[in-house]
Amino acid sequence: MESDKTEDEKVQEYYNLSLVYLKSAEVSLERGLYEPALFNAIHALELALKSALLKRQPSSWKTHNVGGIFSKLFKSEVNDEDCRRINVILSKYNLPRYPSNYLPDATEIKRDIAFIKRIIYDIIPELIRS
Repeated sequence: MESDKTEDEKVQEYYNLSLVYLKSAEVSLERGLYEPALFNAIHALELALKSALLKRQPSSWKTHNVGGIFSKLFKSEVNDEDCRRINVILSKYNLPRYPSNYLPDATEIKRDIAFIKRIIYDIIPELIRS
């Protein structure tokens, strides 16, 4: 049952699930499935950010776009450029989910996924350990 878990267990579950979605994004990207790759990468980023947020401010969020609150709570640990880019990437949330006139090209998607990987592997672990 979710409510019986410690906050640290919830933090770790969010982070672990972010790794699963990131792997799915990488597999999709390798296969040229750009919409699922981008969607899964964005979802991985969202889950990773929520893992850090749970560590700092135990709560639940009813939104996918937690970039603003993340930037506010971690402004001393995460540089402004990374926070801005996180928000830009999270703003793309609906682009790969529905048919539209705009989907970032493969180069932009690859660049976004590389950035998301860096955040998930290099930044988030430091934030959830503290």
